[in-house]
Amino acid sequence: MPTWTSPPQLVALAAFYAQAQAHPETISDAAFLDAVKAAHWPTNCWSYVEASFAIIAPACLLRPHLTAGLIVFPIDAMIAGGLDDAGQVIAIGRACATRDAPYVEVSEEGKRWLTQVWPGLGAVVENVFQARLQAALADDDDDE
Repeated sequence: MPTWTSPPQLVALAAFYAQAQAHPETISDAAFLDAVKAAHWPTNCWSYVEASFAIIAPACLLRPHLTAGLIVFPIDAMIAGGLDDAGQVIAIGRACATRDAPYVEVSEEGKRWLTQVWPGLGAVVENVFQARLQAALADDDDDE
């Protein structure tokens, strides 16, 4: 599992992932999602995307059935950053796994998920992206 040494919320998340891997039956899906969500922090959209992929990739590996709920974090940031093409989402995630100087280092497990599993999730990504884009557009309409 990840071995982050900073910031503190990632250090805590790494310990949480280790516990979730060793004793998955002791952590409910709701508590799992809460821990992953709590590890995110405010930043610019594209740095958030990189950090989010580093944060969620091990989570998706540990609990694949939660993937659709976890990928909303980077997808929402992509949409906030102006992305309107779901076809680019997979490539952006894969790039996060191979960057020379990432905003947040992706663990080996995370890199494996982003390079081996993530590219096969096109239909899930498309569905989540379209739903989140429509929700964002509806929010924009409500603000006018």
